[in-house]
Amino acid sequence: MRGPGVAGYGLYLPEGRASARAIAHQFRIPESVVRDKQGLLSKRVSAPHEMPSAMALSAARRALARAHDAGVDRADIGLVAWVGSQWKDYHVWLASAFLQHRLGLRGSFAFDLSSMCTGMVFGLAMAKRFLLADDDLRAVLLVGASKESYLVRPSDPRSRWMDNFADGGVAVVVARDHARHRILGSDFLSDGSLALAVVQRGGGARFPTSTSYARAGRAYLENLLNEGRFRRQIDAVSLPNFERVIRRSVERSALPMSRVRLLVLNHMKWSFHRSILEKVGIPEERSVYLREYGHLQSADQFVGLDVALRAGTFSRGPVVMAAAGAGYVWGSTVLSWG
Repeated sequence: MRGPGVAGYGLYLPEGRASARAIAHQFRIPESVVRDKQGLLSKRVSAPHEMPSAMALSAARRALARAHDAGVDRADIGLVAWVGSQWKDYHVWLASAFLQHRLGLRGSFAFDLSSMCTGMVFGLAMAKRFLLADDDLRAVLLVGASKESYLVRPSDPRSRWMDNFADGGVAVVVARDHARHRILGSDFLSDGSLALAVVQRGGGARFPTSTSYARAGRAYLENLLNEGRFRRQIDAVSLPNFERVIRRSVERSALPMSRVRLLVLNHMKWSFHRSILEKVGIPEERSVYLREYGHLQSADQFVGLDVALRAGTFSRGPVVMAAAGAGYVWGSTVLSWG
């Protein structure tokens, strides 16, 4: 059976790593908390000169090379969509158009999708819909990167839960008429009452400049909600919302949950990861936990898939890619891998 599917993917993982000990020292928390509660042995950290566009460009070149081997040519790419972090090289800037030019994809259309850490799972569903709706569109390039390890302020106790934020790039070529790795069902959900939980306050129209950023020497993320309210609300809604989007995406794929061979989630604290597995009835051995990578924003899902493929713990079958992102948004997309 043919249809919209993944013709190739590429990753860029910086050489730099921060160990659990280094993270603990930076955030002034016990190393045991980093390892056991946060579930981090290390995370990938880019060098100061490694820009999001450069990491995305490297990932895109690898994805295009794999897609070419699968019979999809660069000339087939009619749409380039940025699915990565909103914190790019510049503010008010189309990273997708810049990458389209650097990759030589002349004649394609480019736009930036803003869906936080659900960017890739939403991008896969969006690419499928574009390809099914437009007879002239043959392939879509989804591309993104994160440098958000630099956006966390370790001295702010309210943002220490972001100590897993890491860096890297990802790209996926989705082809219209593909025999392998087909995109199946998806489901998404938002809760805008949490929209101010994670923001970069300075630099937007409401606060064009920031003296606090100047004093800190860089921009950083902040929680503008009451800390207690945010904690209570996110704890109450996130687990059931994850369960909903995962179950609905599997149902829309006309599959029973027992057929799922791999579940790939954002990196999150280990106890919450385990709670999601229990809720949807997926055994631990059918999941990937990125304890040596951290949370690379929308790259997590294909990093996790790559880890499982390379380790030999997974080779083919239904893959559920699920994510949550600040805003707050939850999403899940199923692939029939193989």
